[in-house]
Amino acid sequence: MQDTVAQEGPERVMDRLIGELAASAGMAMTLLGIRLGLWRALVERSPRTSAEVAVATELPEPFVRDWMRGQAAGGFLTYDGVSERFSLPAGVAAVLACEQAGFVAALATQVATWHTDLDGLEAGLRAGRGFGWQERARQNSEAMDEITRSVVGPVLVSQWLPAMDGVVDRLIAGGRVADIGCGYGSPTRTVAEAYPATQVWGFDSDEASIARARRAGAEGSADRARFEVATAKTYPGRDYDLITYFDVFHDLGDPLGALLHARDALAQNGAVLLVEPAAADRVEDNFTPVGRFFYASSALLCTPNALAQEGHALGTLAGEVALREVAERAGFRHVRRVPVDAPFNILLELRP
Repeated sequence: MQDTVAQEGPERVMDRLIGELAASAGMAMTLLGIRLGLWRALVERSPRTSAEVAVATELPEPFVRDWMRGQAAGGFLTYDGVSERFSLPAGVAAVLACEQAGFVAALATQVATWHTDLDGLEAGLRAGRGFGWQERARQNSEAMDEITRSVVGPVLVSQWLPAMDGVVDRLIAGGRVADIGCGYGSPTRTVAEAYPATQVWGFDSDEASIARARRAGAEGSADRARFEVATAKTYPGRDYDLITYFDVFHDLGDPLGALLHARDALAQNGAVLLVEPAAADRVEDNFTPVGRFFYASSALLCTPNALAQEGHALGTLAGEVALREVAERAGFRHVRRVPVDAPFNILLELRP
């Protein structure tokens, strides 16, 4: 792949850039289609003309016409030029017109905020101070919460925690849990509700996120989690049976300091659950569409946040070797890959 790119002429490079622009615009169209119910209208009946979909969604037909033509150009709808009807393939319907649509919409919304925050990010980088989560559009945190609920929520209690060594037994009996970088607190509440005898705290340095987590807890009928503003190196308490980091470790400005604090805060035989994006240890092995997205996420979101703190940035695709190295430097002698099926994540269980 790299050799092929190196041999490309200017015309081919421009063609690829046009493809990039088309895909970027297409993602905005896809997101709008989810929000406006256009995909749902095509699930209800397909094939349909743009006029028929416009009536069903109560949207202007010229807009619906161009939206459908754009989706056909992108390969997400098929078009019959004779009947002028558009059809929704079953595979597309399974992703964009069901529960997965929320996950796709959250990803697209988060990417959209990267464009919105571009001026602030540029200014922060030029000043050498990075760009923190608290400086970003609030939609970024809202989208991240939806992504976390979609990825972590369905498997945390049913698969991930049971795959750890003895953790579930301690939580059933009544343990102590600290969720670091909890954001809006979705996994924190999931653990609290699943194990009512356990005390659960969510900590985050972003005051707005903690306020949101507290409001969500107040609205829940069975919420047992408590939330406090604190960094990964200053949260209070000791003798935690479990300390969790759900896709936040690479956002920290001092990951080594965070794990040193976690080691001191653990109870005897307590464990850390480190959940990070799946990454190959060799950089070139991450040159895939998923890897490219995560590198963009790292450069546009996670690494600037780490730089806004102490400044040591692991990067979103740190890889298992790098994560193990930090854990071992922090005094965790037992580092185990948690045996679960998690295609987009690495799960590491750390014990002193």
